[in-house]
Amino acid sequence: MIEDEQYGHLRPLNDFRNYLLAIQWDMSRRELVGRSLSDAGYTRIQADTYSYLTRVDLLKKLLSIDAAERDRAEAHSGALATGLVPDTEENRALCEPQFEFITPQQLVAIDFFLSMHHYAPHAFPALAVWHDVNVLGRRYPVPKLDGLPKTDIVLHGWYPVGQYDKEAPVAGLRSFDAEQWNAYRHPGRPGRYARTTGGEQVVYFEETSQFDVDAEAACLFVTCTYDTAFMLDTQHRDAIDSAHFWLNEGIVRLPTGMAQRYQDMAKRGQYFSRLAQRLNLTPAGLDAHLVANAIGDEEHDALLGYDRRS
Repeated sequence: MIEDEQYGHLRPLNDFRNYLLAIQWDMSRRELVGRSLSDAGYTRIQADTYSYLTRVDLLKKLLSIDAAERDRAEAHSGALATGLVPDTEENRALCEPQFEFITPQQLVAIDFFLSMHHYAPHAFPALAVWHDVNVLGRRYPVPKLDGLPKTDIVLHGWYPVGQYDKEAPVAGLRSFDAEQWNAYRHPGRPGRYARTTGGEQVVYFEETSQFDVDAEAACLFVTCTYDTAFMLDTQHRDAIDSAHFWLNEGIVRLPTGMAQRYQDMAKRGQYFSRLAQRLNLTPAGLDAHLVANAIGDEEHDALLGYDRRS
């Protein structure tokens, strides 16, 4: 289809698809920190999901594709109005963007999850990327890469974290700022604090049948509230502050009964972020530290009381 000029606007999507295929076995683009805890209080150090930098890279590229499609539609509309292209039903349809991959609603959902990541450098990390592309006008093209062959995924070992409390303190989704201000900003709320199903105190949150983002509120915030001044003002705030914000304002709503799962996710990210601060390590330095200080399978099995030889 993309060989036909009528569908030329779809070429960036094909390029992005090929890019995903090319990087899928590049283990340097993968996360090393495991997503669960063993009964011994250790987490697996092994290539897993895409890393923070890779996720941001993909977001930049998708937002750039969306922006290019809006530019194409505007240019095509001008060409139609001036007679440079014939006035046909197909050309009239092409005067509107044919797709939008990252809506404000989706952007807020992405920001919520990225803001709980241990390598996120500041609050509202996904919105900062949106601002970079849509306000500052930067574009991030999709390169053509040769794919790497399928490879074995190496287990580097197991790193001790306790209950995400061994070497650095965490509060996860608890917001002390919100606890101070909610009595004034939201006096009509029935309770001052919210708790997870595990009994942990967290920021105020609302629940619904499944994870949800208020589309209207998200659009209003992204397109009206989040300006350059807001972006610059939040560059010094901890990344998790934006996760607190989305929940406390009711823009992001959690699945009923699942708050503990998101609290665990937040504690995991905050733990490794604070561990890097305590050890004065860059993201690459923290990865190297985790690999160097991980124990092997046999030693971890012994902690669990399990003998592979028996």
